Amino acid sequence: MFLWLARVGFGGLFLAALVQGLVDAWGWWTLPAGILVVLAAVGVLLAVRARRIHEIGRRAAVAAIDALNPAEFEHHVADLLKRDGCLQVRVVGGRGDGGVDVLARTPRMARIAVQCKHYPGRAVGPSAVRDFNGCAWTDHRADIALLVTSGRFTAAAADFGHRHRIQMVDREVLTRWMAGERILLRVPAPRRGHTDVPPTPGGPTR
Repeated sequence: MFLWLARVGFGGLFLAALVQGLVDAWGWWTLPAGILVVLAAVGVLLAVRARRIHEIGRRAAVAAIDALNPAEFEHHVADLLKRDGCLQVRVVGGRGDGGVDVLARTPRMARIAVQCKHYPGRAVGPSAVRDFNGCAWTDHRADIALLVTSGRFTAAAADFGHRHRIQMVDREVLTRWMAGERILLRVPAPRRGHTDVPPTPGGPTR
């Protein structure tokens, strides 16, 4: 912090000297232009600092994701859904999970089915997306199908998911989601005939 302030101070002194030189050479009419130059330079310095802070935070978030085990990753995704206002959020991953790891409702009571793939070092292939596609829409009658990975998707997997209306959340989108970006942009109304997701006894609900 002290080093950054020292740099800003040095830069400010340099710019002030530059403005003074312009005034001496061209007259006082150059003062407003000099002030604008100083303000623009300060704005650039602040923007560079903000980008550096954001990048540090992004790298820390990615490192935190990689340190999770698969079960913790599922709970992490569930927490992000809760943060964004989703209701009746349940982690159901494990044996007999029916092909999904998290179930939730939007504030408009549309059903969300989520599959979590904690693959920091490898890509999710099309077979996993095809399996999720079948269970999300048919078995769980989802309004929104969300496939979240801590890694990436192969081109074939991403293409299949997009063609079948699955919202694909890779490592980059996940870090933006963690930073506060809303990823559930087009939330449909629930289908007719849906019943509420019953809360798990002792499980987290909202």
